[in-house]
Amino acid sequence: MDTELIVAVAQIATGMATLIVALFLAGQLLLQRRQLDIAHQDSVRELGFTARARQEEVTLARLTDESLLNTYLKADDGISVLKPAELHKFVSYMRLLYMQTINDWLLGAYENNPSFFKGRLRIILNTVGAREFYVTEMRNTMNYLEASGELKSLGDTVYEELEGSPVPA
Repeated sequence: MDTELIVAVAQIATGMATLIVALFLAGQLLLQRRQLDIAHQDSVRELGFTARARQEEVTLARLTDESLLNTYLKADDGISVLKPAELHKFVSYMRLLYMQTINDWLLGAYENNPSFFKGRLRIILNTVGAREFYVTEMRNTMNYLEASGELKSLGDTVYEELEGSPVPA
């Protein structure tokens, strides 16, 4: 056999082997991508579940602690009617609700679905005292912690729908 023919056959064989390895690696990359997509979906579901469980725990605290429930109901007449200890309890509870909501937003829970977060903010802002606290403290906190302003904008929209007037400047 001619040396040139042997070299040509060897180059073709090497090229085919390289192509087979490349195809195999491409297949492995596709499999790995599918596995990562599944893992991502699982983590999104877990985040949503954990966020929901935490929100339920916070709500359950209000329902099972009679003192907190009474303070929360009293705040429907505004925070000015609360005694210092009640005000502290109410403000701490509201901060917990807001911080959970802000944290969920920052983590992308529920894919930052505006309808979901408007619904959650509607639940949080359902008392006069909660809306007063939103205006006096939580709007500024949202400015610091959530830079895009989207969550605060949703909060302002909900506030205006519930209060029937614009958010005070």
